[in-house]
Amino acid sequence: MSGSSIEMFHFNDFVDDIPRLEQKDLDRVYPGDDAAPFSQIIKYLKKPGGKKVLSLEFFNPEYWKRDALEVAKTGLMKMKEVVAENS
Repeated sequence: MSGSSIEMFHFNDFVDDIPRLEQKDLDRVYPGDDAAPFSQIIKYLKKPGGKKVLSLEFFNPEYWKRDALEVAKTGLMKMKEVVAENS
């Protein structure tokens, strides 16, 4: 696979207490807050080279109840921490 094969990656975490095939977008949580194997994910994204855009989107209705700027700041901080810890 070439470095340009994956240009954008939706970056969030998933819970481990709901079976994979039963999970929905609303079950997604902040990066690093649950069960996603980020060490493997980051390694996979870096392997082919090239620049990547990490997209952080929130479908979890619990986050919608909070201040949007605080949710965005928290999500960005957690995303940066996960990438730094696994690079």
